[in-house]
Amino acid sequence: MNRGSFFKGLIIILLGLILLANNFQILPWGVWYELFRLWPVILIAIGIHLIFRKSPLSFLQILSPLIIIAAIGGAIYLSQVGRTYEKVDQVFRFEQPLSPDLRSASIKINFGAGGLRLEGGSTYLFEGDFATPSWLRPKMRYQVIDREGFLELTEEGRRDRFQFGRWGKGHSWDLRLNNEIPLTLKIKTGASSNHLDLSSLKVTYLDLDTGASNNEIKFGDSTSIRAKIDTGVSRIKLFIPQSMGTRIKADTALTSHNLMELGFRKEDDVYTSSNYLTAETRIDLDLKAGVSSFSVELYQ
Repeated sequence: MNRGSFFKGLIIILLGLILLANNFQILPWGVWYELFRLWPVILIAIGIHLIFRKSPLSFLQILSPLIIIAAIGGAIYLSQVGRTYEKVDQVFRFEQPLSPDLRSASIKINFGAGGLRLEGGSTYLFEGDFATPSWLRPKMRYQVIDREGFLELTEEGRRDRFQFGRWGKGHSWDLRLNNEIPLTLKIKTGASSNHLDLSSLKVTYLDLDTGASNNEIKFGDSTSIRAKIDTGVSRIKLFIPQSMGTRIKADTALTSHNLMELGFRKEDDVYTSSNYLTAETRIDLDLKAGVSSFSVELYQ
């Protein structure tokens, strides 16, 4: 057996086992963040291979795959090792009343590592509860231009102190939006667990840009929506009404999905539901993902 092929195969098997452990919640998805932090190890391994490839010590090339395997083991350890987290000792609440003459709103959310939950049901334009450690402070900016509201939620402080391998334990935003006016949502997060229930909202456009993350998004059929999801190593589950026509353009790497099982037609990298042309409302999704698990559940 070729020694190089053996180690390459072993590395692929290890990466597959990590993904399997992620899916069964044995390992956190943050292990991929730890792997990303160790990327210079690849350069070291390539350098060792080049140095010893044609030398009398060519047998030392074996160090290259061993170093990569050790890096994988180190990433697993870093994602599991006990760490000291800052105590959450701040809970903020923000509210933005709904102006009677407001025609639409654009909402921008910039969140770090932790848990993000968003849903409808507010009588305000926006209301939210923010649990943060003492070294972070949420901020809200709002203005109205020509009857359109522009709301931005962000935070200031030392984000680098987050323990990304554990999703920023103890840091969470719980946000509620108004159901009555059309909304544009632009959400950017780090290593996070995102639960977005848009089923009761009039969201016309969603732009989700996230890192290593766990994402559950529930759409509603009250209005058509254009969506864009750009993510790294992640788990993505979409809940879509059966009555809604769905078109998904997928630019993914090593992504598992169940679209063919649901009767979607595939043409190149585009998947289309059978009712796309006849449905009253539609979702058009551009999906760009790294090594991911992607699934769709249809509901009535």
